Amino acid sequence: MKRNKYSFIKFFLLLLFLSANFHTNAETQDPLEPTNRAIHEFNDKVDQFILRPVSLGYSYLPNPLEKGISNALRNIGEPINFTNYIFQGDIESSLNTLGRFVINSTIGFFGLFDVADKMGLKKNYTDFGYTLEIWGVPEGDYLVIPFFGPRTTRHLVGNVLDLITNPLNYYLQDEYILVRSSPTLLYALSSRSSNMETIDNLRETSIDYYSSLKSIYTQNRKSFSISEDDDINEMGDFFDSFNEIQD
Repeated sequence: MKRNKYSFIKFFLLLLFLSANFHTNAETQDPLEPTNRAIHEFNDKVDQFILRPVSLGYSYLPNPLEKGISNALRNIGEPINFTNYIFQGDIESSLNTLGRFVINSTIGFFGLFDVADKMGLKKNYTDFGYTLEIWGVPEGDYLVIPFFGPRTTRHLVGNVLDLITNPLNYYLQDEYILVRSSPTLLYALSSRSSNMETIDNLRETSIDYYSSLKSIYTQNRKSFSISEDDDINEMGDFFDSFNEIQD
């Protein structure tokens, strides 16, 4: 098991090295477009024949239950937010996030109710991709990852770091793999369900669905660098569905 963890870290360090040596052009480059398009087609089939139908069923859950699940999933992502705010040197946001996690995990019944928000502790979201940007790591090239969707190299490296640094992954050992993975799957369903009409319309009306998704993804990441408002882009949640559980 330790050997696997060390291999994982070595893989991350390799990605980080590659990312740090990539260009810093203002426009996201797509040198692997033919391969990315092929993977995009595969992901689209998975969405149409598996994720969308299951998400459609999920959408029929009573609204209070669906909201509670969404709140709980957001709460599971708070340790990742906390860790990244520490690395970013944002002490105020890290304390806000820690307070939200403690309050919602206790008074909020494991995050089912967002009690902290009513107490003035507003939800924030960050990830290691943004932390790396603050550290000066260039974004690298545009990639499409099987099952995971659009990423830049920096965002992908950030995903790996989020997995490594998430405290919950050390609390829940390997025997709890189902418990560790189920929030990710639930969040994918929740995000796809809430973006059902938007994604369906984009697929049906886009002349080039691949380019449309690429444009929305890159705009979302760049907007995220400027503001952490949850409502910046309603597609943002969908693109981050398979990251660690965050909003």
